[in-house]
Amino acid sequence: MEKLRRNLMQKDTEAGSTAFSMALAMVLSLLFWLILGPYAVTLFARFNIPYLQANAPFLAMALGIVVSWKLLLTSSPRSLITDHNTFRLPLFFKSMGAYLLVAIIFLLLGLIFEPEAYSTSDASLTEYLMLLPLVLILTPIQTSSEEVVFRVFPIRVVQGGRLRRGTLRNTIACVLSAILFTAPHLSNRELGSAEKPALVLVFYVLFGALVTALSITVGGFEPALAIHAANNLFVAIICNYQGSSLPSLPIFTTTKPIGTPMDLLQLLLGLCMVFLVARKEIIAQHQSPKC
Repeated sequence: MEKLRRNLMQKDTEAGSTAFSMALAMVLSLLFWLILGPYAVTLFARFNIPYLQANAPFLAMALGIVVSWKLLLTSSPRSLITDHNTFRLPLFFKSMGAYLLVAIIFLLLGLIFEPEAYSTSDASLTEYLMLLPLVLILTPIQTSSEEVVFRVFPIRVVQGGRLRRGTLRNTIACVLSAILFTAPHLSNRELGSAEKPALVLVFYVLFGALVTALSITVGGFEPALAIHAANNLFVAIICNYQGSSLPSLPIFTTTKPIGTPMDLLQLLLGLCMVFLVARKEIIAQHQSPKC
């Protein structure tokens, strides 16, 4: 068995794990999500914590990623996430802060001009503080698992290891990301309750494609991990909306419709802000020789 594994997953000393091994890792992680995910929901239902149940399938996905790494991959987690020698924590936190800043600005504008559309949580401070650690732990696991399976693995396969700047490869990578990010969200409650479901789909498509384009531009997926985590943490902790796929105890709940042009504007401005704070890395990436 071990001999077969070595033959199939021979390590390229420069590229790390082969495209074939990463494709298998993606499939295995998806199987964990699809097959074990429902069992995880049932297992955690006894705790009667909606946020835990909503994220339970992604714990199964995360387990699938870990198993895939042990069985199939030769690359380190760092080399899969970034083409650089280290995971760029400053870039990660700058990206997260920039995206959150735009979200908070839009929230403040909503509170000023449409205060009737917002209400504060009925939960006690104790309930909020008890759920908060769970949210801070589960949300990064959920968002990072999605990013690895639906963005990092497939884009590494398409790009042939390192993130490249060839027009054809990049276009394929962005289109693939748009499809893969949109597909698993088609069952979200948001589509059924949206004012304009088509705009929700556009939101998912743009999130998939543009975040991948940004990741290729900076030579790593640190911004993708940060943006996705920031988006979901904002929803879970600060301001959620009725009928959300991530039921939580946020500070504010809004009755404003989703699937509106303002949602798209907020997304685009948030990504533009991340682009601005990442400009140093973008310049450095474009000055480096193409691979």
